[in-house]
Formats: sequence, structure tokens, C-alpha cells
Amino acid sequence: MDKANIQLQDLIKYFDTYNRSEGKAVATLTWYDQTLTMLLGWLTETNRSVTLGSIDENTIREFILWLRERITNGHTMKVESVHNRVRALKAFFNWLYRKGYTDTNILQDVKPPRLPRIMVDTLSEEEVTSIMTSLDQSTWAGSRNLAIIALLLDTGLRRSELVGLKAQDMHLEDQYVKVMGKGSKERMVAFGNTARNAILNYLVHFRGEPAHSGVEQFFLNIEGYAMSHEGVKTLLRRIGKVAGVPRLHAHLCRHTYATNFLMNGGNVLLLKQNLGHTTLAMVDRYVHLATSKAAILSRDYSPLDRLNIRSLRRGGNGKKGDPQGGVLRFKHRQDGRH
Repeated sequence: MDKANIQLQDLIKYFDTYNRSEGKAVATLTWYDQTLTMLLGWLTETNRSVTLGSIDENTIREFILWLRERITNGHTMKVESVHNRVRALKAFFNWLYRKGYTDTNILQDVKPPRLPRIMVDTLSEEEVTSIMTSLDQSTWAGSRNLAIIALLLDTGLRRSELVGLKAQDMHLEDQYVKVMGKGSKERMVAFGNTARNAILNYLVHFRGEPAHSGVEQFFLNIEGYAMSHEGVKTLLRRIGKVAGVPRLHAHLCRHTYATNFLMNGGNVLLLKQNLGHTTLAMVDRYVHLATSKAAILSRDYSPLDRLNIRSLRRGGNGKKGDPQGGVLRFKHRQDGRH
């Protein structure tokens, strides 16, 4: 087989078939397909060959520069997006090498751009209170929506995991849910009394019968069908708007859960398990944020404040009745300098 003359488009199809047969997540398949389609389009638009033998490390580096510098809707691509595109490219060319299409891994020395260490955003206590109190759990919609919000904030589930929850996955007596996460990895995540009560209220008083026996999901729409990914996304946006927190979305709840879990004394290893991450590096950003928040709260332990110094000043004797007693002040020099 003349490997050098294989069309890139054919290899992309082989790669997609391989990943589908391996059971990769739909989101991962889409991510790979979008990135490789962009590469193929760029090669064509710049009049470059689309055969495997004509692509080398420098070709891919030029494509990465194009990703970083191109303007879309008045903005360049976010560094996080470029980082993810490079990871997809590396996965593809690593697969080509492992399968013998190339003699070397041509992207072995190509590294994704370094990501800035930006603290993740979380909901404040006031925002959480506003969101939850805006829902009327005496109604069908309010009860279901409160159960969804409570579960997201108390378990950190991904939106896809929430949508995929089945009725038999909800263990209210023992207060945990069984979740099928990324990579078809099952895990159990505990929740507290507040979430349990909200879920129980929905289940006992408002959750109707599924539209048919094939509907196994726990959270249903008004017609008895399973909620969709887009449906939950739209629902959270609507809840946030009513509560005065328009930025509300599922991943923001996940960030909030993880940070508060650590702030409340939760174990990092347990958090990794609860979030469904494979490495501790994935939860490091939550450790960083929790530590930063703890540092702000440490003002309550100020050594100077604990001394309770009643009179701290320069000049005067600080006697009772002195109008400047207890005030830190500086005497003025005759020459006008301090």
C-alpha cells in the first residue's frame, strides 16, 4: 500500500469508524470531526496537497497559527479552543502512527498552547438562594425544576449525565445517584437532605407516568418524555432569568459544587471520584479556587485585629478625652513635608 498517497479525507473516515467502534462519546466524535474537517478545508483553500505524505510537522504548525490568528465575528479563537483543537490533531496523528500509516508520530513535539490559569466562576450564596427560592415546588414545573437545580448543585453532575439519569438510578433512601459518565464509566455520587427532599417531592407528588414503557429517564417533560440536552439548557437559562441570575448553566452549577465541596472540608480524592475525573490534575483548579477563597476568609484571623489595640497613633498621649485618641495620625512638619 502506498501510504504516502492516501487521501487525508479517507483517513479521517477510518479514524471516525475506529472511534465509533471503540464506543467513544458523541461529544468526542464531534470534536474530532470538526477539527479534522477544519484541517482538510484549510489545506484545500490554501492549495496544499491533501495526501498523507505531503503533511509534516510544519504544515500542522502553520494550521495552528491560522487557528490562532483568524478573525471570526470580530474576535480571534480563544486559547482554550485552540488548545482543544491541537489535542484533537495530536490524537489523530498518534492514531496514524500506531496503526502504521506513518513511520513516526509527526506531532510528537507539538504542544498545545499553554492555558492561562484563570479561576473558574461560581455562584454566590445569594445567587443560589435566589435561584432556589424563585421556584414554587407546589407546582409540577416548580417541583421538577427545583429537584434538577438541587441535584446539580449538590452532586456536580454534567448536563448529559442529568439527562441520562434513569428512575432506577435514583436511590433516595441511601441518598445517592448512580451515574453513567464519560467513557461509559459508572459511578455513585451522594447528595444531602435538601436535594433528597426536593427530589422526593417531585417523585411523589408531581412526576407523572412516562409516555410509554421505553421512557426510563427520571426527569420528564409535561408530555411524559425524557428531557433533552437542549431542553435542560433552555430550562436553566429561563430559571436564571427569572431569578435574576441570567448566567446560570449546568457547568456553572458543577463549578459551584466542586468549590463548595472543598470549602466545606471535602477530600480531593473523593471530589475526583464524584466529578468523574480520571486524574487529580482535573480537580486542581477547584483546589486553587477553594484555597483562594479560604485566603480571603482568613481576614477573620488577622493577628493585628486580634490584639484589639485601642490607641494606635503618633503624637499625643492617647489619654481619655483626647479627640484624636485611638487614631493613627502623622504630625505635620513646619516645612510642609510629612
